Amino acid sequence: MHRRRIRVGVIGLGFGLQHVRGFQGCQDVEILAICSQSQRKVTAAAKELGIAYAFTDYREMLELDDLDGVSICSPVYLHHQMALDAIAAGKHVLCEKPLALNPAQAREMYERAEQAGVVHMTNFGWRFNPPAFRLKTLLDEGYIGHLYHINARYLMGYRADPAIPFGWRDQQAAGGFGALGDLAVHLIDMMRWWAGEFVRVAASMKTLVADRPIPGSSKVRPSELDDTCAFLAELGEGIQGVFHASRCAIRSNYIHIDLHGNDGTLVFQFQRETMQVNLLGARGLHEELHDIPMPKRLRVPTSQQQFVEGIRSRKPVQPSFYEGLRVQYVADAIVRSAKQGRWVSVEE
Repeated sequence: MHRRRIRVGVIGLGFGLQHVRGFQGCQDVEILAICSQSQRKVTAAAKELGIAYAFTDYREMLELDDLDGVSICSPVYLHHQMALDAIAAGKHVLCEKPLALNPAQAREMYERAEQAGVVHMTNFGWRFNPPAFRLKTLLDEGYIGHLYHINARYLMGYRADPAIPFGWRDQQAAGGFGALGDLAVHLIDMMRWWAGEFVRVAASMKTLVADRPIPGSSKVRPSELDDTCAFLAELGEGIQGVFHASRCAIRSNYIHIDLHGNDGTLVFQFQRETMQVNLLGARGLHEELHDIPMPKRLRVPTSQQQFVEGIRSRKPVQPSFYEGLRVQYVADAIVRSAKQGRWVSVEE
């Protein structure tokens, strides 16, 4: 049976190129248009990739009648208005994380998308990783029994060099968050997916590189965002969590998560240099940690495949804007806790 061809557009050609590659791996999907602020960049990319339309104004892209959906891969401060405009134009929306600058923006994006009946999705990519999916299944099956506590860290060094120039990732009005938005939101979403809702947090956030050079100038400008974010968390049923995310951890480029229950342990490890993910486990009091193989029949879609399937079926997909909103509530509580030096309830 012939399936209707789905046509999509991608806004932003930084991380947006990952979305382009993701859509190229989908069946019966055409990347109809791309958009970037740089005319030279977007024209060259469209020619190289064989894409029909190249825009520097995303609103012109949204005027394409045969465009079904868009991926928003712009800096965070642009997500809110771009998503609202896309929804108003009747387009389905896949948006990068964090969803917005604050919960109010994220809530409006979610409510508008629901009211318009469009498919909406937040790109928390770890939900589409086979070992992460397998870990979720094992937890649901009771592999470790009742979950006691979590230790999770996401450490990278991509902002450790003080010579890296000041940019939107250093501005609160543009990025919203630093290491919290770049890295920790992934850990938050993974834990919500695996273990349930966050109840309260106690956080510390630090700017480690105080000043960064202004491009094309001999002057520097103070960075406004966190380079490292550490927090304690309490999840539902009294589950304890210890989290640490840093973008200034020299010689580090990994995720490591330990989950301990009353009847076992699960360990999730990711090394970016090799792009290798390992899942380990041990059951009972005496079993040694061992590799957990992936079932041969396990098939996990990519985020773009999930989005396209939602468009095709007109059914809700996960993680939706609602998941983006829930993570936004937790991130907001972390920021308030760090400023106030106390435990803060999520949605307090």
